[in-house]
Amino acid sequence: MKYRAEYSIEKFKNFSYDSQVKALSKLLRELEFYISDADKRGTILTQIKKLYPLCRKPIPSKMEKLILSLPEDPFRLLKLLADYHKNTTIKDSQILLHTGDGGHRPDPRFQARSSEIKLIADNLRSVFNVGSLFRSSECLGIAELILCGISPDPGHPNMEKTALGTTERVAWKHVDKSKDAILQLKKEHYTIYALETAEPSSSVFETRFDLPMALVVGNEALGIDPEILNLCDHIVYLPVLGWKNSLNVSVAAAITLYHIVFGGSK
Repeated sequence: MKYRAEYSIEKFKNFSYDSQVKALSKLLRELEFYISDADKRGTILTQIKKLYPLCRKPIPSKMEKLILSLPEDPFRLLKLLADYHKNTTIKDSQILLHTGDGGHRPDPRFQARSSEIKLIADNLRSVFNVGSLFRSSECLGIAELILCGISPDPGHPNMEKTALGTTERVAWKHVDKSKDAILQLKKEHYTIYALETAEPSSSVFETRFDLPMALVVGNEALGIDPEILNLCDHIVYLPVLGWKNSLNVSVAAAITLYHIVFGGSK
């Protein structure tokens, strides 16, 4: 499989000087993107070193210094590239984050627990938070992600930036009203837990979670709708030790779900 920027020697020779510099810049970006892929990393390194001497005139000194010192070791290479690109923000979607997906065998004990857990997003506004919920749900094998109200679904063009290929691996559905989703789950004998900084509530780490269950997380600015809170069987919170009273909703959901699956019930 080819990487995203690739230039033949003849094509590179025919570029203008500015285009040659831009091509090298793209290759350096690709090098950071594929830092964890040994084969592609080696191929890009080789290409950069072959193309650099063909430039029509000296390239910018910062770029030249980097190219002349590119090491084979990926950790040293990453440090140099990070320093070179330090004024540019790199998003998750611009990094090949890991390799080996699907190469593990889930423990059936924990898999059995996660298969009895559903996650309800009550009017989340951020597509990036919802994407993160997909990723956490896939990693844990959560039974279903229920997107309610204004919560964006996988049809949103920016979802993949945080979901990273997990939307097709997680069972999900959209329900117009969170109330309807909760009432249906109650009919199916699910215990409903709200993750919210409200009273009365108990710490996630001091709560017995009865299965099957659903965890409700709420809007980033307003939290969970009070009407929805009243429908929940229990309210739980994550204790904090700092000035802020809560975490980002997708982070809080991930911590809570990991505790429920791997921490067991009290």
